[in-house]
Amino acid sequence: MYPHSVLWHYLWIAPLIFQVLTVFILIKSNRFREFPAFSLYTLFELVLGSTLFVMDHSPAVSPYRYWYIHSVGQVVSIALRFAVIYEIFSNVFRIYPGVWQLSRLLFRGTAVVLILLGVAVSAYSPGEDTYRLFAGIHLLNRAVSLLQSGLLIFLFLFSSYFGLSWKNLAFGIAIGLGVFSSINLAIEAIRIWVGPGVRNYIFDFVTMGSYHFCVLIWLLYLVAEEPARQTVETLPKGNLEHWNAELQRLLLQ
Repeated sequence: MYPHSVLWHYLWIAPLIFQVLTVFILIKSNRFREFPAFSLYTLFELVLGSTLFVMDHSPAVSPYRYWYIHSVGQVVSIALRFAVIYEIFSNVFRIYPGVWQLSRLLFRGTAVVLILLGVAVSAYSPGEDTYRLFAGIHLLNRAVSLLQSGLLIFLFLFSSYFGLSWKNLAFGIAIGLGVFSSINLAIEAIRIWVGPGVRNYIFDFVTMGSYHFCVLIWLLYLVAEEPARQTVETLPKGNLEHWNAELQRLLLQ
């Protein structure tokens, strides 16, 4: 639709190449069985990004059609990102049933609230149906981004307190998503604060650059050899196992 600079093309194409490598390594190492949601999300983003790139450079594609496909892709991406967050918690806490049960309850409640929020915004936003749909999708996207940022902060505090290793892939996925989402939320806040008068392409470059960094983090975590998990014989009194036992007791009451 529009002519773009060399930097723009690089920031669009490079993450796609990184994602091809990521999918290849996930399949070759059989890690896709351990992280099916993340594997599906990466593959979907690769297909969506490639499709939008071709559409963006095709004179036969109207802006409306481009943004329609983009919005539909965003809905699927939001659902997959939420599934990835669920998968990260499952991977980190699955050996602690009490913590995992509490996490599942929180996720179910959050999912219901987000869906109702998106539907409400779509229904009550002013303007045409298309605008209201876009408004609902945009709000859902920001809500999931906020959730991802919160996930990064929570995992950082939790792992620091209990001495969990940051070298496993689940944490790498969380770091990538958290960094990208945090930058996106900051960009959204700046856009609202400065208003429409400032050139938006600067913000677009920052967003694309942050996603480039995010995908690179995932690739580096996949390439790096993950250390084997060691069983600790003696644990301090305030350890995670104690928390897990207490949570199980409370949930079963």
